[in-house]
Amino acid sequence: MIKRIMVPVDGSRLGERALVVAGDLAESLAATIVIARVVPLLAPGRYAPGLLRQVEEAQEKDAEAYLASVAERLADDRLTVESRLLRGPIAEKLAEQAAIERCDLIVLTSHGMSGLASAVFGSVAQKLLHAAPCPVLVVRSTAADLESDEELEESQADEALITEASRLTAKPTAEYG
Repeated sequence: MIKRIMVPVDGSRLGERALVVAGDLAESLAATIVIARVVPLLAPGRYAPGLLRQVEEAQEKDAEAYLASVAERLADDRLTVESRLLRGPIAEKLAEQAAIERCDLIVLTSHGMSGLASAVFGSVAQKLLHAAPCPVLVVRSTAADLESDEELEESQADEALITEASRLTAKPTAEYG
């Protein structure tokens, strides 16, 4: 019997498609959804001293806020939800946490990479299929899903750049000495 369903989320709309499937299952089975977000470890040699910890703290803060937002949306749908923030290699941490949580199922979205892209970047879904202690349900993405998600991410990146540029140009000249 399925009582605990893990749903790894990465912050993308595409990744959240798994929440719809998991939500339907959880509702029909009276199961708990465990949403998990993994913040990958950063390479220490690529950051100035002290900056590494600041970047890690910012990533964790963003991930915690995102998990809280997703958990609130699921709770609003009257689903029982728990959230977990993990650090480390993504697939390995998810498999490890699924075992700790005694999850009966993992539901995640595949970003649809194949061929060279999958070989170069790896696939969390593929790795979880081999490492998970329970069945894994992969919600496949369509070409339209991938395209719309990519467009949204580009738009958000553009907005962030504009906001940062506005912030920098709005500073008084006294700060620049």
